[in-house]
Amino acid sequence: MQKEYEQPQDGARGAARLTPYELAFGAAEWETRIFPSLEREAETAGIDPAQRDRFAFLTVGGDALRDVVPEEMPPEAAEEYRVLLYHAFNFWRFGKRAYLLDTALARYLVEAAPKLQGWEFALPYPSLYVQLPANLFWASISPESTPEPVDGFFATASHAEGPVAGPYQRLELLLVLGIRRERAGFSVIPFDTQVGPGIPAVWAETPGREAARDFENILPGGEISGLYSILTTAEALKLLARAIWYIAAHPLDVRPHEAPETRTGSQQETGRTSRLDFQRVTFGEGGA
Repeated sequence: MQKEYEQPQDGARGAARLTPYELAFGAAEWETRIFPSLEREAETAGIDPAQRDRFAFLTVGGDALRDVVPEEMPPEAAEEYRVLLYHAFNFWRFGKRAYLLDTALARYLVEAAPKLQGWEFALPYPSLYVQLPANLFWASISPESTPEPVDGFFATASHAEGPVAGPYQRLELLLVLGIRRERAGFSVIPFDTQVGPGIPAVWAETPGREAARDFENILPGGEISGLYSILTTAEALKLLARAIWYIAAHPLDVRPHEAPETRTGSQQETGRTSRLDFQRVTFGEGGA
């Protein structure tokens, strides 16, 4: 018997869904006490908290993690919490910049596979979150794990200096999956890459899989709904790069939206609607 998977869909009235930032760091003390303390400590120590290896030296973050991470949790799981905190803090520090991709655009980025020659990868903000259409992309934390719907990506960039090639950007990413009503938490997959002048983005043009086309569905019956899968780091990087390229190349298709609860005369949608302002990215509607 085939398992039934939720159908891909855009948010209610185009609204962004509740983000992993809100789910994990929604308590007021994170933004009123812990994050400001982290920022002050980084400034005092002369540490750039966008550099993930340097972020680990901040004691406020370590103390905060010890308060929320169970002692019996294995080291690899505790490290996932640390990576999530790193992205969440920088997401907050740079203004909580969130983008929501419409389904039509996401399908275009996969099916048309736009070429990115001549475009230099650059995030519009040093840290951001890109939310994908609900239930359209699926991934798993390991080959043995059950596939889960991908919610989106955290992306944080920091400046670095190479001994030979000169300055470049280190790009830290966190794939977030498994956000469901019946589940308290979610899964994450961290990865990173380097971008900048003279650094070939080999993942941009080479196949992401050896024996199948990129993003090909692996779920039983998923092809009927046009579902996609993300199995490799190269596929994840391609999807994010294409989204960032589209945002830069089609500014008229990027439209700011206030969070529902801040809109004049509107009512807060219940359930899983985000309370953050976001930018909705549509496909080819800029001239409409």
